[in-house]
Amino acid sequence: MRVLATAAPGSGLFLPTVPLAWALRAAGHEVLMVNTGATSNAVAASGFSTVDAAPGVDVHAEFLAASQAVLAATDGTRPKRSGMGMFGEAMADGLLRAAEHFRPDLVVSTLEQGAGELVAARYAIPYVEQSVRLAWAGPDEQAAKYRAAVAEYLLPTRERLGISVPYTEPAACLDIRPASLGGHDSKTEWPLRYVPYNEGRVLPDWILDRPDRPRVCVTMGSVLGSLPAGSELKQLYVAVVREILLELAGLGVETVVAMGESDLEGVGELPESVRIAGWTPLSALLPTCSAIVHHGGAGTSLTALALGVPQVVLPQGADQPANAAVLAERGLAVLIRPETISAAAVRDGLARVLDEPGFGSAAEAVRAEMHAMPSPADVAGSLAALAG
Repeated sequence: MRVLATAAPGSGLFLPTVPLAWALRAAGHEVLMVNTGATSNAVAASGFSTVDAAPGVDVHAEFLAASQAVLAATDGTRPKRSGMGMFGEAMADGLLRAAEHFRPDLVVSTLEQGAGELVAARYAIPYVEQSVRLAWAGPDEQAAKYRAAVAEYLLPTRERLGISVPYTEPAACLDIRPASLGGHDSKTEWPLRYVPYNEGRVLPDWILDRPDRPRVCVTMGSVLGSLPAGSELKQLYVAVVREILLELAGLGVETVVAMGESDLEGVGELPESVRIAGWTPLSALLPTCSAIVHHGGAGTSLTALALGVPQVVLPQGADQPANAAVLAERGLAVLIRPETISAAAVRDGLARVLDEPGFGSAAEAVRAEMHAMPSPADVAGSLAALAG
């Protein structure tokens, strides 16, 4: 079987798709992963050769700029082109060129990358949607809303490319959520165990040691990295992170900051109990952690769930509030809403997570539930059967 795999550019939207691609290749199938920009480099780093579907275009940057313009449009005016459909629009021609040479039997794509469905329609082959979300997937209302919006956005692209076949729903949707967090299991919704992949790094030797006091990971994902250097907003964000780190030092924990060094420029001197680890794979760091404080990104949340680590979540935007609500409702995390974020609130939330056994028990129960879900190797076999 020959599988064309693609995702929207961006770490949080691509990295979760890698373990399934590994499983497909390990089962003897040919896999071509296609993306663009910096994510193409991430594809290559994951062990796959690739091609850039939109060379010379920073699709992710254009998406972020359009999103900011939408948020800033207080007078009701919006950019003519914005939203997740931008990914498929920019990458459709490159994906179709790759497919013309590769001739796939199956397309596996994330919901956000609408051009995957265009390739499947052009070649009349099955299309499978691989979810990377914690808050929605498959038939959920939000997933259906996004799916319809992306398909509508790509109608002009569909017409330009001469694809006369109307949009068709995926043959199957792969849902990485366990049932207790809303995951589906049906003829067209297939559970898929979330296997953390956060890229590879040469790790410091201390990361494998279990400290004699609680170790707490603090990360804010790629939020800081996306803010302009020296901007007022970035300086404010760094100041808030500094206050949080100083406050946590009073709890007698070892705090490991898993963020880029450049993102913390200006954070100043920190207590001895704080380690600045840089970008560190959470799948390597979290096994020795008692808790994690983070922004609520799906990949970070799911990695903590897969490793049974309780969470303190400070959501800001995108799907983060929805992810945080799912975690809090299941008793896996303390949710600190944007309007109540403070260093003291984070300290109190972390103290609860460390002291109240219910958080650890819930985290361990969900970890066991996720471990019992079909592995990428199991799902690779089902995909081969689907492709015939």
